[in-house]
Amino acid sequence: MKNAPVLLAALLSLLPPARAEPAPQVLKWGNLTVTVTPRPAENFEAEARAVVKNGTRTVLTVKGWNVAAELQPLRPGGLPELVLSTYSGGAHCCVTYYAFTQDTGSVENLAIIEGGNYGVRFMDLNGDGTKELLFASDTLAYYDWSFATSPALLTVLGWDGVRLADRTRAYAYIPAQEAGRNLRDLLNGLGSLSAEELRARLGGYYANMILAGQGTQAEQVLRAQVFTKSAPLRDWFRQHRTGLINATYAQPEGRMQAVNSPTYPLPSPQEGQ
Repeated sequence: MKNAPVLLAALLSLLPPARAEPAPQVLKWGNLTVTVTPRPAENFEAEARAVVKNGTRTVLTVKGWNVAAELQPLRPGGLPELVLSTYSGGAHCCVTYYAFTQDTGSVENLAIIEGGNYGVRFMDLNGDGTKELLFASDTLAYYDWSFATSPALLTVLGWDGVRLADRTRAYAYIPAQEAGRNLRDLLNGLGSLSAEELRARLGGYYANMILAGQGTQAEQVLRAQVFTKSAPLRDWFRQHRTGLINATYAQPEGRMQAVNSPTYPLPSPQEGQ
């Protein structure tokens, strides 16, 4: 067939071009090298990985559906800390952060932070050159509403001289501002928002005010400005007040631990048996 080569070339031209695999990213961290190898394109069963090496010796490895590396100053002095973040994939979940330091003379894990759906932001809130971690907790996701209307609880992690710890009360304006936003939406929406949206805004206001140390004031505001206009919200709050308070306990430290290991994520208890 004289036309076979021409036909084959025409058919090949219709095929999508081969997709180049993403190249590994290399980050220098003092004398160590961090190499992040992305997950192969379109291979959803594979994993990305970050490998930290001292010369040819592997110090630690972090794996995940997606892995990113950055340097952030989380404690004063020395080198900035290495933060490796992994994303599990899926519609809206989940980010885990692994923070490491060399300031103690060896590589040590400062924290493993379960960032949930919202993750964290690194911000120098007091201008001292060390970053705090603005943590948006999803503890109230699906509480008595859909994920789309779920409120976030804003908290702060920061260096306390020994470890990363809850520093929310030192920056109480952060959850207080989020509470104010929820209250405005609640008051403006009393005649227009759905019952689910109103419950979510009420829950977000109250829980963030507790984190800001202003839970008593929040209840006074709700009684004066909301419950006089909405008996259903008053009754709902009476039923769920304890649950909303419980959601604020151990935030954000309940989502964090420090564990030294050559590999992450840590094996589950079943895998370790």
